[in-house]
Amino acid sequence: MKKLPWRLLAIVGLLTPAGCLFRGQDSTRQTEVVRRSTDPVTVSFWHTFNDEETGTLKEILADFRKHAPHITVQLQQVPFSDALNKYKTVAQAGNAPDLFRAEIAWTTELASLGFLMSLDAFFNEQLRSDYIPQAFSYATYQGHVWGVPQVTDCLALMYNKRLVPKPPETLTDLVQISRGLSDPSKQKYGFFYRGDPYWLTPFIWAFGGDMIDSASLKVKIAEPEAVQALQFLMDLRDKEKVVPPSMDFANDYENQQIGFKNGQYGMVINGPWSTADILDGPEFKDPANLGITRIPKGPGGWGSPVGGHNYVVSAETDHLMATWELVDFLSRPENQARFALRNNLLPTRNSTYALPSVKANTVIQSFKYVLDAARTRPVIPQSGAIFIDLKPAYQAALLGNKTPQAAMQEVAAAWKGLLED
Repeated sequence: MKKLPWRLLAIVGLLTPAGCLFRGQDSTRQTEVVRRSTDPVTVSFWHTFNDEETGTLKEILADFRKHAPHITVQLQQVPFSDALNKYKTVAQAGNAPDLFRAEIAWTTELASLGFLMSLDAFFNEQLRSDYIPQAFSYATYQGHVWGVPQVTDCLALMYNKRLVPKPPETLTDLVQISRGLSDPSKQKYGFFYRGDPYWLTPFIWAFGGDMIDSASLKVKIAEPEAVQALQFLMDLRDKEKVVPPSMDFANDYENQQIGFKNGQYGMVINGPWSTADILDGPEFKDPANLGITRIPKGPGGWGSPVGGHNYVVSAETDHLMATWELVDFLSRPENQARFALRNNLLPTRNSTYALPSVKANTVIQSFKYVLDAARTRPVIPQSGAIFIDLKPAYQAALLGNKTPQAAMQEVAAAWKGLLED
């Protein structure tokens, strides 16, 4: 693993909370920079919001312009699929934007390459504690803060209350309820799971397994618990007959959505981004029919992977204070609430969840219950690449081309090589 460059931390050392550049406020507000320059400045900001989210962003930036008229935000929307490589290219050349919206798995990689500014000095203990721990863990690496959690998400069990009045709490419950709902002759099934390996992780944790230990870097994916999780999913299809028999990996997300909305599947696993589409379905004309809860627990407890994005600041920025002022404004609880309520997103701050408008949103509050028991993926520079190796092996097992043990051993070997690079 590459060592972090610390040449920029000298800057952070000058910006200590005791040095009167910052003063803490209560936990509902960001740390405030006291000595702000009012000279005109332009802050460049690359983001990966979709078009709908970009509309919300532009509304908030219009308010920011009134708040800080001396700061002009130069906004550039970058396709998510290209964003990481494009950012690394410009950062290597010393031309990175001041602010970047990075997927959480990118943050540690960019920090390890020396492309990010440490934000330690902007966080007092009150501010840190206002961020949900699962989200904040992805903003920290080797004891330093490299990002501000912008949005988070997690996978949840979604169920049709008409078909499933009481959701399963355990994996045993999941099997039993699914049996009662399944009729293969009518192509009706109690449950549906995807061939995307991200959807495998809750079951690995439920059986007490893990992928990679972040501290020791021990690869654990081929240990018995993870193998058992994969076997469990295969048995749901092959032995229990409670999930569809065919595996259409290219279209399984769409097939899952259509089948759930039409009442073909009683239970699915998905994230908050899917709720708007689901609520357009005939089974959910009454939104109260949609149930959202934790993925059933196994002998190892509950597990759901945490996703999301962070705001990160370039190590080469000449506008640190202005960039922080922008991040500060975007991260205010009321602005996080605007993103959450309009775009089916989960906030990262406890104070945002406490706002009346957010408390009244049953979808967000249901996902917060799931998030409280969610788990972080390995917080290491290589975390963005681990699913690249897991996907083909997982799908080969689902197709019957590899045993679960052989599939996981293949992944373990690939990950050990990845960690040694």
